[in-house]
Amino acid sequence: MAYITLLALFLTITNFVPICAIGFLPIILCTWRFFGRTYPAFITPLVAFSAFAVLSTLLYDPASLIDFEFYRRDGNFFVSYAPILAGCLYVHRWDLNKILRAFFVFAVVVNVPLYAYYVAQNGLLTIFTHSVDTFGSYFVALNAAGGFLAMLFCLGVACYLQQRSRLILALLALNALMLFSTYSRGSLLGIVSILPYLYLGRKRWVLASLIACLIVGSIGVAIYHTDPSVNYMGYSFAIGNADAKVANLDIRYEWLWPRALAYFRQSPLVGLGFGSFDDQIHTVTSYFGIFGVPSGMTIVHSDSHAHNSYLNFLAELGVVGLTLMLSFYWRLIRWSQEGAAAAMNDEKRNFVAFRFIELSSVCLLTMAATEHRLVSPSNVLILSLVVSLVLASRVPQPYATPLRRAGRPPHHLPREAG
Repeated sequence: MAYITLLALFLTITNFVPICAIGFLPIILCTWRFFGRTYPAFITPLVAFSAFAVLSTLLYDPASLIDFEFYRRDGNFFVSYAPILAGCLYVHRWDLNKILRAFFVFAVVVNVPLYAYYVAQNGLLTIFTHSVDTFGSYFVALNAAGGFLAMLFCLGVACYLQQRSRLILALLALNALMLFSTYSRGSLLGIVSILPYLYLGRKRWVLASLIACLIVGSIGVAIYHTDPSVNYMGYSFAIGNADAKVANLDIRYEWLWPRALAYFRQSPLVGLGFGSFDDQIHTVTSYFGIFGVPSGMTIVHSDSHAHNSYLNFLAELGVVGLTLMLSFYWRLIRWSQEGAAAAMNDEKRNFVAFRFIELSSVCLLTMAATEHRLVSPSNVLILSLVVSLVLASRVPQPYATPLRRAGRPPHHLPREAG
């Protein structure tokens, strides 16, 4: 089973053929192993969010759960996060520092021929004059490429913090150039955000302040651009600009974010339904102004979303959904911080993995204010697969909360290999 996760990790470099999604397979093949184990505290909000999303879908459009397009588009959360739960079902004794270092080198080097061709054709600074001529790596969408390269940069930083190396430093510089050439501004912002986080000592108040600013800022921009005369529950809009990048910002601020806010106002507690943002909702029955029931929907499974994870969660799952997701990341980052600290006293075993989980989570939370990054497989899978490998490691896990014991000692794992 461990080899399935490892294969999936090395294939996160592309989504042309999305084989990296196979990280969920241990859940199907070894479901019975969930029982009688202990789990880190972040598993609880993740399972709660998953159950809430399933319940919301059952109430909104139960047919979506048997529609393949739902899992590719509106429901790609399940694809992105399933490997984390799969990591509870197998074991390995690998040195994750070496594996993740090898993966970082591989992921950067495999992009070199494609990036060399891009530079030869366009030059390094062409994005300033032709913003559409950007580097897309091995991804269908440019934001997917930018998000992956940003997460990869976090891995390179973690590798460098574990062991200073000129090779890693050179590959980090090359990785940064590739990311710059994607012209994915949200991804660049994510990388920039980890610098003050590291400089200020990775304090919890820094993380809390960052999340609060991102949420308040997103809602504030949505309120500022809301036009009372516009029916945001419809789905037609006419916004255009000769500059494609500026047009993308206009669409976000003047239509998508106000639309998400309109959804949230209809049902602030639990949202209008998981996967509903890209649908046409003709009627909403309100109960006490905190719970809305949509009807007369035209269901569409598409890539359209609020281009902001916080607003998208508020629109579809309300305050409950957003709180559960933020609780997951809050606990995941704490777990990774304690894991990295413990690794420093254990010959830095798994240090790279723990530090990567921490930094990439902060990066991902920042990028989520510009795109729906918190569910995007191209952005999240590299993180969830590393979490899966850490959970399956024989190294004792810090910050664990027992869910069900069955008389076994803490951190007990079966002896069979994955």
